[in-house]
Amino acid sequence: MDELEFCVKSLSYPLGMLLENLKRKPGERVEVRNGTVYIPNVPFAAKCYLTALALFESLDVVDAKRLADDLTYVEDFIERVLLSPLGEKVRPYVEESGELISNGDKLSVDWLEFERRSEGVRPLLERILGGKEPEEIGELSVDECLLLSYLAGDRKGREKVNAVLGKLNSAFREAVKAYFKALRR
Repeated sequence: MDELEFCVKSLSYPLGMLLENLKRKPGERVEVRNGTVYIPNVPFAAKCYLTALALFESLDVVDAKRLADDLTYVEDFIERVLLSPLGEKVRPYVEESGELISNGDKLSVDWLEFERRSEGVRPLLERILGGKEPEEIGELSVDECLLLSYLAGDRKGREKVNAVLGKLNSAFREAVKAYFKALRR
């Protein structure tokens, strides 16, 4: 998993699942076409934002409705970036987002696969939200950690889960460091 997939999954795990199955190539704008996502050479924070938006816009109607709340996390992410020292570097790409995203192929989330993955981490989620710090957290993959965070739901739940993940899972901790380093690019 690279930093872009980490970023998208941290905002919306199902959108990140779509990214898993797409080849990536450079392009003038973000567009999903023929099993490939074309991504422009823009600052990383803008790349994450534009890719997440393009994936959301490529969803079929049913999935778009189901993931409508996830769009809030995408917008909150870019709002925080714009208020940070990175804001001026990223602002032009956000303001031109309509020109940097092209309508492409329609995609749909594999909800059976999502549920299959979720089954393995839900018991840990219940324990974390119940105030425990299960030792098994240290054995999870980064992908499973992101799914666990996503399943926590609201921001408060995600923060609680992420705190436990950061404390007990070294692979997740290293992925977070790489992600924050990428944000500065």
